[in-house]
Amino acid sequence: MCRNIKPKLIIIDCDGVLYNPTELDVNAMVYAFNDVCDDFGLQDEKFTSVEDCTRDKPIKSFCNYIEFVAEKISLTTDEFILKMVEHVDYSHLKSDESGILAKLKELNQKYNICICSNNHRAHLNKVLKAKFDVVSSQLPFEVFDIYDTLDDGVYCSKQSPSFIAKLEKYFGVKSSDFLWIDDSSKILDKIKDFGGEAVLITKDKLLIDVLQEL
Repeated sequence: MCRNIKPKLIIIDCDGVLYNPTELDVNAMVYAFNDVCDDFGLQDEKFTSVEDCTRDKPIKSFCNYIEFVAEKISLTTDEFILKMVEHVDYSHLKSDESGILAKLKELNQKYNICICSNNHRAHLNKVLKAKFDVVSSQLPFEVFDIYDTLDDGVYCSKQSPSFIAKLEKYFGVKSSDFLWIDDSSKILDKIKDFGGEAVLITKDKLLIDVLQEL
């Protein structure tokens, strides 16, 4: 329950939170990466895990690995990711009928709200369009994507210390004033290390349930 929580910043994940994983696999972009590798005959470059793919390479994240592979076929990272998005089937995402967007706009009068994703803006916009018939530029609150996590050329995770520090500076709040809503317990454990509040989204506790409590 979060009735007694008074955050200064509410951070909401995209995949598995804005939509139910039964509508779109949260690993859809990983599968799409491998599909693009197939398109270009890059069998050895197909993604298995960050640990395997970054061994002996100056790469720290999935997005850095995309950049590494894209360069091999003379594509920019953006061009490669846009090809990935073309491989994702967003047609199973159902238009939201629970009032999530309306509730977020209402709460935005009381709290700072930010959607934070470890994914590319193109993917996030596809999700937003399917669920709420908007794109990120039409929202009255902030949206941060993987490019916002860049730190000295490395795409960090949204739960990394450098990105947490960026959020603190941008919104003028401390991490102890965060309320982070995510479907990954590992990510939320990291947030708790920074002193913030965390709410885990599950099949029995949906985003709209958490927002109603606020």
